[in-house]
Amino acid sequence: MPGELDFGPFLLLGEEARARLRAASTPIRFAAGDEVVREGAPADAAYALTSGRVRVLAGPDLHTLATLTAPVLVGELAALSGEPRNATVIATTACAGIRVPPGALRAAVAEDPAFAVELEDFARLRVGMNFLRVASPFADLPSRAIDELAARLVPVHFAPGEVLIHHGERGDDAYLVRVGFVEVLRGEGATDDVLTTLGPGAFVGEISTLTGAPRSATVRAKTAVEAFRLLGEDVRPVVQKHRLLVERLEASMQARHAPRRVGAATVSVAPDEPDAVILRDGPSGTYLRLTREARAIYDDLDGERTLRDLALLHFSRTGALDPQAVFTTVATLQSAGMVSAPRIASDERDGLLLRAANLLLGPRAELRDADRLAARLYRLVGFCFSRIGAAVAVLLGIAGLLALASVFRQASPADFGLGGVVVAFFGLFLAGIGHETAHALATKAEGRRVGRAGIGLLWFTPVIYVDTSDAWLIDRRRRAVVNAAGPLFNFALAGILGLDAAVTTERVQDLAIWLAATNLLSVVFNLSPLLEFDGYYVLEDLTNVNGLRRKSLRFVFRDLIAQPRRPQGRLETGFLAYSGAALVYVVAVAALALTGVPRFVSGILEGRVDEPVRSLVGLAAALALTALTIGPFIGEVLAARTEKAAG
Repeated sequence: MPGELDFGPFLLLGEEARARLRAASTPIRFAAGDEVVREGAPADAAYALTSGRVRVLAGPDLHTLATLTAPVLVGELAALSGEPRNATVIATTACAGIRVPPGALRAAVAEDPAFAVELEDFARLRVGMNFLRVASPFADLPSRAIDELAARLVPVHFAPGEVLIHHGERGDDAYLVRVGFVEVLRGEGATDDVLTTLGPGAFVGEISTLTGAPRSATVRAKTAVEAFRLLGEDVRPVVQKHRLLVERLEASMQARHAPRRVGAATVSVAPDEPDAVILRDGPSGTYLRLTREARAIYDDLDGERTLRDLALLHFSRTGALDPQAVFTTVATLQSAGMVSAPRIASDERDGLLLRAANLLLGPRAELRDADRLAARLYRLVGFCFSRIGAAVAVLLGIAGLLALASVFRQASPADFGLGGVVVAFFGLFLAGIGHETAHALATKAEGRRVGRAGIGLLWFTPVIYVDTSDAWLIDRRRRAVVNAAGPLFNFALAGILGLDAAVTTERVQDLAIWLAATNLLSVVFNLSPLLEFDGYYVLEDLTNVNGLRRKSLRFVFRDLIAQPRRPQGRLETGFLAYSGAALVYVVAVAALALTGVPRFVSGILEGRVDEPVRSLVGLAAALALTALTIGPFIGEVLAARTEKAAG
């Protein structure tokens, strides 16, 4: 029958040594709820429990570290070190075992080196797990992840004045401070420029370890320091599995990061607002519009100032204590790739998996610089991009629309069938290419550059895109023409197809009707200022209000609801009108989907499937379209209601 010490590290002891230790110990029992050891109390013994279950707690709020089931050894850390207890252990069921005196346990350790090493490793692992669960950034990780990290912790000690990490070096290790205090210094060997002092629970060196960037500061022991060392190759795989931890660590690193400008962005004065500028990053083709104050913040980003420093500098320059404006500007620049940001690096395997997933779900063929091709096309058909060309396109669209109306009444969804749906799909794809080409050529007509262009799939849906961001450097009325060029192309194409449908018959006519209808549908959606497509950006340019939809919804669904009042001035009246029109539009489209889509689907499937199936498919399609219409609008309203006033 196994004895009280026949488990764990005690198995390394010989029979005689175990017998001596058992003889020096006394039997003990605990009822459920009894306190086995108390945090902070002197160490009077260790306890080898052979039955029952206990809970280990620590801290003023008695945070649960672990639940242990016998056989288990508790209280041995303090018994060996002579230090006060670092945790409380409470019996959750009736427990039995033996009480091991500290002297007897130390004698067994001194007698058997292998037992000493095993007990030391056991104690180190226990200390590491307890520390990670209570006083570290990893406290919210699942138990398995905590155990995985604890097994990789290496205890280290630093004397006062000793440097843990050096500014500018590339290190792949970080430190969790367990005991003592460290100073964070600006630069190498600095003695009078202490940025902050950190104590137990601090995680230092993680920016370099997790991101691969050089050390951003020097960290020096202010007192004697006991810490755990973590290698990057050990901590990164654990961190990357837990998105919330990644976000928390990146937020923590952001607070201490000194952002700096990256790349060589060119700065141009915004054509419609002399106090604003437009940044353009050549390699990525990214454009960003900044106010005068945001431009000053951008100029401050020299890699030497933290966010706190930047907020204080902004205050000294403007007299406005508005750190949120500084943080928001920096975050916007970081998301645009124009400013450095602390991001946890992915390993090579993760990168390969992401690239494979992107290739599967979002394959694309891209021309990184489409300007040459656009210039050649413009030399061929540039004459169309004039007032006369626009007038001809409008007349073609109107004439074709009238012709289409005369034949569309003769057609029904059953005439087109599933084949017509497939043809319409590919017809829309080709029309999309023409739509984006029109935007590109209109940009060339204004003397601006065209960026990248491509064709691809996004979640198995065709996507065509052309980067015409350089049009931001022309005035807003000319920019509105660039945004309107795509829908105007579709309107003219629908007119040509409508005229074709009026003079053809049978399948050719069906095909022309389908393609004309799908192009007209594209025009309706793209020109609607209530959706964030071309028409919306035309309206933004004509009204000279950036972020029109967000500002309108915020004004109506946050400001007016919080403090009801009459709109003041044309701008607020416009916000109210836009929000009301957007709401009416969403309700109207939802009603149209619920009433029209079932009939449309039933007509397409007539003669191919039974009526119950047709009705079910039609209802499912109607509900899906309704959800896609209402859901995003509700999301925008909720976002507007929760947006901070500074936004």
